[in-house]
Amino acid sequence: MNGEFRVTVADERQAGVGDAVEDAGERDGRGESAEPDKPAPPTGYRMTTPTDWFRIPLRDGDKRGKALRALLDITYPNRDEFALKRRELLDLMTSVTESSAQRDGVELYVSTQAALGVPIPASLLVTAEPEDPAQPRQIPAVMVADGIRDKYGKDAEVSVVRLPSGNAVRCRRLETSDSTRELGAPKQRPSTLLEFYLPVPHSTAWLLLTFSAPLLELADAQMQLFDAVASSFRWSR
Repeated sequence: MNGEFRVTVADERQAGVGDAVEDAGERDGRGESAEPDKPAPPTGYRMTTPTDWFRIPLRDGDKRGKALRALLDITYPNRDEFALKRRELLDLMTSVTESSAQRDGVELYVSTQAALGVPIPASLLVTAEPEDPAQPRQIPAVMVADGIRDKYGKDAEVSVVRLPSGNAVRCRRLETSDSTRELGAPKQRPSTLLEFYLPVPHSTAWLLLTFSAPLLELADAQMQLFDAVASSFRWSR
């Protein structure tokens, strides 16, 4: 699936340690507690996303609400004609985003793409896994991959891949859950998930990119797009 892309740098995209994610501009990238000779972890990231993916910041309630209202206006611009549909969409996305925020979500993208008036659903959830004080150093990606294989067995395709941002664990699998159904997955049909586990440099924290393709017929094509988005990921300071 081809389309226009833009580089988006979001103000929530802070992938540090401790709190794992902080608002941009509140830290200088080094951290007061960092040891003088020890490299500090990055404080943010950049990622290229399709222009028809709508971004919803999750950690700030006011920004989240503002984004949801903007999504309503894009999806159903006629407020009077589509009042009921707007309310249903608002209730749905409020539930999804609040649940994602409670699970350390940083931001959520939902596709607004449609072909001949038919929506082509897809989503990306970015989640911060905070630094683990019990771990003296970062767990190697190969060990994380082994743990994921043990968890999902033959139902998952797991590998360690090299991205421009560094090594990452890539996992493709099927899942049927309340959250995937809320984001467009038909009942009784699993979504195809593509996950990238990204270790935050110079820390024990991780960032997780979870792409979801609810339509199995389009999953392979969408996986190519998801891989391209993950390959555009860059850490920043």
